Amino acid sequence: MSRRLRTALAVPQRARGTIGSSTATDAAPGSGTMIGAVLAACAGPLAVLYRAYFATLRVSGLLADGTATRPREYPFGRELFALCERDALLLAGISSYTPFTALVTIGTDGDWAAALLNRLGFDTVRGSSLRGGSQAVSGLVRALRTSEKPAAIVVDGPLGPAGRAKEGTVVIGMRTHRPIRALGVASRREIVFRRTWSGISLPLPFSRVVIACDDPLPVPISAGPDEVAALTEELTRRLALMRRCALAAVGRSPAETTATSPVTGPGTANSAATAPVPDATAHGALPSDIMRTP
Repeated sequence: MSRRLRTALAVPQRARGTIGSSTATDAAPGSGTMIGAVLAACAGPLAVLYRAYFATLRVSGLLADGTATRPREYPFGRELFALCERDALLLAGISSYTPFTALVTIGTDGDWAAALLNRLGFDTVRGSSLRGGSQAVSGLVRALRTSEKPAAIVVDGPLGPAGRAKEGTVVIGMRTHRPIRALGVASRREIVFRRTWSGISLPLPFSRVVIACDDPLPVPISAGPDEVAALTEELTRRLALMRRCALAAVGRSPAETTATSPVTGPGTANSAATAPVPDATAHGALPSDIMRTP
């Protein structure tokens, strides 16, 4: 690979519109690149189809104290919303409520995702934690310092482990002076792509969906490595807690994550969803029988 190409890949690029991170590896020349180019060219029609799909979902919000809310009425501000890749397909629809800024991976997957989600109204910073990670953080920090928009970050990508946050999210919060809110999503009916490392899922049309949103995780302006590591562990704990709260709100348990899909075929359950999760009452949330929203 030429020096010029390596440099181009390492430097985050600003674009308009996308969310989340995917994989940090480049696609091999051939079919993968061609498929990515075709998907990017079809971004407009795909965005129209996605909006139509998202409009069928019955989406409600759930705050950490058990209060049910309508996502459209949530007072979005200068916050960082932390999500797991498992929930990225559904949470791309949050652009229906307010414009967002997000970090998207470099590579073919990121190219077509950015093109698609560009049409959904997101501002995008391109970068990867595996290639030019510090530059990706710097690019997102620069974008957020001059923006009042909320930001969304897939915190367990690009390769997992599923549900475990990376320290970069805390660093971004410190440098932008933004609190971090953990999100967890659950739907009554969904397809789980179980051959993916994250167990990424897609609610079926007309399903009931709950987005659980935690209290802000305050981050200091500066912190040493030990404090950053401790805050990252706390974020991981909160992500798992919000997942459990969302599951309880739709009447499911963490063990109920083995949806069958003719697309993905047999596989293992979502490891992040079936892993032990702290008791919701330990964080001030209401018990699951009270938390269920109408």
